[in-house]
Amino acid sequence: TTSQPLILFLDDLQWADELSLRLISALVRDTENSGFLFIGSYRVSDIGPSDLLSTLLYELESTKVQMTNISVPSISKEDVNKLISDTVDMPQRLTKSLSDIVYQKTSGNALLVVQFLQSLWDEEIGRAH
Repeated sequence: TTSQPLILFLDDLQWADELSLRLISALVRDTENSGFLFIGSYRVSDIGPSDLLSTLLYELESTKVQMTNISVPSISKEDVNKLISDTVDMPQRLTKSLSDIVYQKTSGNALLVVQFLQSLWDEEIGRAH
């Protein structure tokens, strides 16, 4: 209800099975659930036009279910360098070679950049002990 709203967030919908997607479809199509907000995330690069999620999204769009798509683009090589520079508190000219490698490994995917840097940090901490 609107007096007790419910927000459901599910990540990695590209891996969802058919029954899960059917449940999501039923929930978002239910017009009596005015206090319900569904937020789903998925990697566009991991789905094709014939995948279950693509089919569901097409069906929901064609039945006029209100949806908002937010695309999160990759960050630029310059932004990766700025992030690394700020993180390690060094001038960008000194972090450029590392940021080039990080960008090459992650294609600028912000989550992968952070995870890659964390793994480097963890590896260095492990060697220090």
